This record gives sequence, structure tokens and C-alpha cells, in this order.
Amino acid sequence: MKRKLFFVFLFSNLVILCGAQEVKSYAVFLDSANSIKYKNAEKATQYILKAKKIVSDESLGDFYLKTIQFYIDINHFDEALEYCTQAHDIFTEKKDFEKLAKVNSFFAFIYAQLNDPQRAIKYYKISLGFYEKKNDKAGMIKGLNNLGNAYFALAKYDSSQYYFQKSQAIFKNYEAPTLKAFVMSNLGKLFYNKKEYSQAENYLLEAKNILEQNKISDPEANYNANYNLASFYIKQNNPSKALSYAIKTGDFIQKSSVDFSNIRYLDNLYNAYLLNNDYKNAANTFKKYDSIRDMMNIEEKAVNVERIKAQHEYELKQKLNSLKQEKRNLVYIIILVAFLLIVVICILYTINYRNKTEALNLEKKLIEAREKELQFDNHMKEKLLVYQSMEQQKVDSIFKSILEKVNALKTKYQHAEEISEIINEIKISVKPNTWEDFEYHFLQIHESFYKNLELKHPSLTNYDKRLAAMLKLRLSTKEISNLLNVTPKTIENSRTRLRKKLELTNTKEDLSKYLDDF
Repeated sequence: MKRKLFFVFLFSNLVILCGAQEVKSYAVFLDSANSIKYKNAEKATQYILKAKKIVSDESLGDFYLKTIQFYIDINHFDEALEYCTQAHDIFTEKKDFEKLAKVNSFFAFIYAQLNDPQRAIKYYKISLGFYEKKNDKAGMIKGLNNLGNAYFALAKYDSSQYYFQKSQAIFKNYEAPTLKAFVMSNLGKLFYNKKEYSQAENYLLEAKNILEQNKISDPEANYNANYNLASFYIKQNNPSKALSYAIKTGDFIQKSSVDFSNIRYLDNLYNAYLLNNDYKNAANTFKKYDSIRDMMNIEEKAVNVERIKAQHEYELKQKLNSLKQEKRNLVYIIILVAFLLIVVICILYTINYRNKTEALNLEKKLIEAREKELQFDNHMKEKLLVYQSMEQQKVDSIFKSILEKVNALKTKYQHAEEISEIINEIKISVKPNTWEDFEYHFLQIHESFYKNLELKHPSLTNYDKRLAAMLKLRLSTKEISNLLNVTPKTIENSRTRLRKKLELTNTKEDLSKYLDDF
């Protein structure tokens, strides 16, 4: 087990060592390039190319960030812009938003240096948005200060002032003297262009005092403060102060460097010498200015920069079009899915509705079948009741006829006692009240008939009710006369009287159908 742990430990250290070696190897070339970049830019560039050959894919993005800064320092903005594009692609793919914000800051700075403030503003705002989300106050101040400078370059002084003062407000709860000196100096530059000279001078001097009081040796901050003061006093025709600050500006740059900072410094120094009528030094300064300008190949680089800018814009448009197409495709997919979902819902709803309808129809048919079955059952019971009543009536008639004949024989024969027994048996067999049996069976089928009929027509007699019951059973006049042992004519008259009592005399309504509702 110990042996296994030892090998794992050894392997881990080897991996780390190899990674460190790779970083060290390309970092050595970068350090060499940075050490001679102002003295020999061509040789420094060769070191960068050597570093690029050995850097791993994993470290390529970080390498590009350092390389971009290198080319910005030596004012090779065409190369810097090209590396910015490549770094932007890498960090976009990795979704490393912090490093992507740095790349956007580089883009903005390069465009600002190339007098393209519109594009600079676009990238400064992207970077600012990132720092605001992180609540990175230093990043926010830099972003706002840069936006102020970009709008200043466009001569949009109100917008410029807005961003400078917005960055100034952050210093109420945040101490950063170097950044504050930058903002104050830029506000001085702005107010001079707004022709508010007194306020401009106050801001410019405050920036210088902040640097001196805090003993800040930052070259860029000191260069900015002194350069802006020199420019101010040159424009104010103050020879001594103009020359003093112009010379101090040179203390914070490498005078042998071939870059825009040196050109701006020499331009100010030249004008300061002219203001002091020192034409000899002015001429020497201008020669240096012209020499550095020639070495920078500004026109040639401008062409390269425009080419790279165009290429970069094309790639951005391609990505934007790709994103738009993906968005459109997503919308189409969503619409298609929504449409399919609606179709499925409609199908399910239709199936459900059809099932419910079929279930309701089936239930309705079952109810109708039960009703028909019940009606048929009641009808059969009614038929059976009528049949039984008719048969019983016939039997009673037969027994009565037999009883009459037996009674007639009783007087003619001597065995009167035997005949009396026969008569008694016949009397017992004859039901005393056949109608009660009829009503009993009738009410088993139509239990509430009499009750409902009496509620609506309380004046009906028992005879009327019996007649109504037989009419409900659809018995003919002859059948009723046989059951009631009366003539058919009597039944017709009884029907007429019943219609009158039921208030149907002047109507065409059938009496039997009327009685069906009870």
C-alpha cells in the first residue's frame, strides 16, 4: 500500500513539474521580450514568436493576454488587435468571463489609441458591465474613466463629464489615490475644453497634489498629470509653467522608446520651447519627434490595423449571424414543439370527449333499456293483472251460474243436505270482493296513481277512480263492462262523466294518455 502511495505521489509531482517547466520555458521568452522591448522591438518580437511555438493549448489564452500587453506597450496595435481577436475566441469558448473582460478592455484601449472612439466605447461598456456585476470598484473606476476619455475624443463633453463624475463618486467609499489622480487630471482636461479654466486648473493641480502627498511613483499616473498640466499652461500661454511640466513629463517615460506616449511628450515639449522662444531646443525636439514618428511607420500600421479591424468586425458579424440563426432555429423548434403539443392536446381532448360522449350515450342507452325493460315489465304486469281479473271474473260468473243451478236443484231433490254442502263449498271458492284483489295488484305497479289523482282532482268518487285505473291500463269498454258487471253503454256514460270531472270535455286530449301522467 505504501509503495502504491509513493508512486502516486511521484507521478503527481512529475505532472506538476512538467506543467511548471512548460510555464517556465515560455515565460522565459516573454521576460526576455519585455526586457528589451523598448530598445530592440524586432528582437523582442522574435522572443514572442519563440514563446508561441512552445506554449500549450491550455496556456494559450493567458499567453495571448501577456502578448497583447507587450504589443500595446510598443504601440504595435495591429499585432495587439490580432491577438485580441484570438484571445476573445478562446475565452468565449471557455466561458471565462473575467479574462474575457480583460480582452474587451484591451480592444477598447487599442481602438481609443487608434482614434476610433465609437468602437472603444462599445468595448468599454461591455467591460464596465462585468465589473459592475462583480462590484469591482477599481475596475468600475477604470471603466468609467475610460468611457469619459472616449466621449471626450468625440467632443461629447456632457457625456464625458457624466462618466468622469460617476467614477469620482466612487471615491467617497473607496481609497485609490492613483486612480483618483487619473480621474482628477482628466476632469481638468475636460473643463479646459468646456472653457471653465479656473475649475480646470483646480482639478489638474489636485491630481498632482494627490500623487505628491501619497508619494505615488506610478509612471503612467505621473505622466498623465504632468502632461495635462503642460498642455493646459501651453494653451494658457504660461511659458515657465508650460516648460516646467513638459520637462517633468519626460521623467516618467523611456525617452528612447518608440511609442505614442513619447510622441505626445515631445510634441508638448516642442510647443513649450516655442512659447519660451527657445528655438534651438524646439528644433532639436522636433527632430526627435519626427524621427520617432518615422520609426513607428504610422501610415503602414494604420493600413494593417484597418485590415485587422475589418477582419475582426467580419468575424463578429459572422458570430452574430450564427447566433441569430440559432435563435431563429430555436424559435422554430419551440413553435414546432408548441404546435405538436397543441395537436397532441387536441387529439387527447378529442379522444376524451369522444370517450365521454360514448360513455354518456352508452349510459343513456342503458337508462333507456332499463326504462323500456321497466315499461315492458309494468306492461306485462298490467296485462297479467287484466288477464287475472278477467279470468277471475269469468270464474266468479261460472261459480255464480253453478250456484244458481244448484240452488234450483235443491228444491227438486231429497238429499238437500249434500246439496247445501256443495253450495257452501262454492260460496267459499267465490271471492267476496274481486275488486280489492285488482286494486292491490294495480297499486303494486302504480303505487302513487290514486294519491296523485286525488291531489289534482279531489272530487272523484271511488267508482271514478276505479274507472280511471282501468282506463290507464288501456282496457276496452267491453273489458271494463265485464269487470264491473255493467253494460257497455253504462261504461260509455261513465267515461263521459269522468272527462267532465277531469275538465277534458272541451279538449281533444285522449283520456288514457292524460291518466298516464299520474
